[in-house]
Amino acid sequence: MRVAIVHGYFLHDSGSAIYARELSRDLVRAGHEVTLVCQEQHPEEFDFIDSVHELDAANINFTEVMCRAPVFAGSCRLVRPHLGGALLTFVPGPFPGFEAVPFQQAASEQIEAYVNATTLALQSTFDRWPPDLVQANHLITQPLAVTRALQGRAPYVVTLHGSELNFSLKNDSRLAPLAIEGMAGAAAIFALSSSSLQELREFAAASGVDLGGRAAELPPGVDTELFSPENDAPRLPGFIRALVEDADNIVVYAGRLLWTKGLQYAVAALPMILAERPGLQLLVAGEGPMLDPLQAFIQALSEGDFDLAVSLTMNEAQLQAGEGYGAVLPAMSQVERELYLKGGRGLAGHVHFLGHLGHDQLASLFAAADISLAPSVFPEAFGLVSIEALASGALPVATYQTGLRTPLSAAAGLLADDTLRNLRPGVALTTALAGEVLHLLQAYPTGDMAFRQRLHRLATERFSWRVAANTMLAHARDVK
Repeated sequence: MRVAIVHGYFLHDSGSAIYARELSRDLVRAGHEVTLVCQEQHPEEFDFIDSVHELDAANINFTEVMCRAPVFAGSCRLVRPHLGGALLTFVPGPFPGFEAVPFQQAASEQIEAYVNATTLALQSTFDRWPPDLVQANHLITQPLAVTRALQGRAPYVVTLHGSELNFSLKNDSRLAPLAIEGMAGAAAIFALSSSSLQELREFAAASGVDLGGRAAELPPGVDTELFSPENDAPRLPGFIRALVEDADNIVVYAGRLLWTKGLQYAVAALPMILAERPGLQLLVAGEGPMLDPLQAFIQALSEGDFDLAVSLTMNEAQLQAGEGYGAVLPAMSQVERELYLKGGRGLAGHVHFLGHLGHDQLASLFAAADISLAPSVFPEAFGLVSIEALASGALPVATYQTGLRTPLSAAAGLLADDTLRNLRPGVALTTALAGEVLHLLQAYPTGDMAFRQRLHRLATERFSWRVAANTMLAHARDVK
């Protein structure tokens, strides 16, 4: 089958990027012909991409800029539309080579130009490589451009990832009509979790749209060959490998460095954890606007300057508390404060910022980790990082809310350990997070390969890209 995947952004550093990338990879492995439309600047790093085609300023003519022999049964061409250097996003972030502007901050004229450019690029792409099915990521604006470009020539499905709804659509009334038009002709609209599906239905109903049977839950998958307990450390750069080898326990955070991801709570919990586990190291893989203020926060705690640390959490936007999760630094008695600062002495030597890691390197990092953190204080469509950690044999620690619940519930069921559901909205997250990490390290042999293989089997049985791909393809067959 000829399948077009329309993503629009890069292929790393976000859940939707991983979704588009790994769905494409699985389809190629299964022998399908994939056209992947996105802005990835380093396609040569992805083994499933065979050729790259750039559109000109008018989004009509193509230039082939890379071509190599396929390594899988199918094939994948990557197409890069010409957007004039602008990229409309849902959250702020680094997109090298682009002026990135969140939709909710963009002028109406800029949004219209962005939609038109994307539509023209897709028209040219679909004319040259007609698809049997198109999968469009995010409710805005890819589905709108897809339906206008296809004009009924092939079925298309839409995947809600969450950030577009929570950051953009809920905060800008101009955007709802774009999403509604984009969903109108879709054969199916998928959400990654039951909570995300409910949010989708509520959004559509508020806009006067009944999605009926077209809306469905379809979790993403995990590459259980890559994410495996046996993925060895030599894939890691030397300095990271040295950190892994010297640590008694490894805790990993992988994702955007953004306050909504809750990493400030994890750092605030570290002095409590280090008081009992002084050989533990936190490895942070990712980039984002939180980096500088978080490093200042770490340095203040490392030097025992509690007042400065509190001031940073009160005045730095990227260190703010999440609603319903308590203060980042909870109130403490003088004795408690002294014990806390003792545990945090030299904290800077226990937190290591690794920057962006490639998919292979991240898999190796998870394979070396005891615990993976996803302490988000904002609604999430799905806990993709948590299932990657499970497949690698690491225990997931995450807030038990929205789409993050699914992998936590799976692990809790396997281990008969309901503490994995402890970090619910309403807890004092810093204290609860410290307690959960210490409990899991005490209760489970996280370094034992047999235990890690149990977690891997759970991920293999419950979460698969094959299931996601086959379900998507079935919708195309049903509407033919």
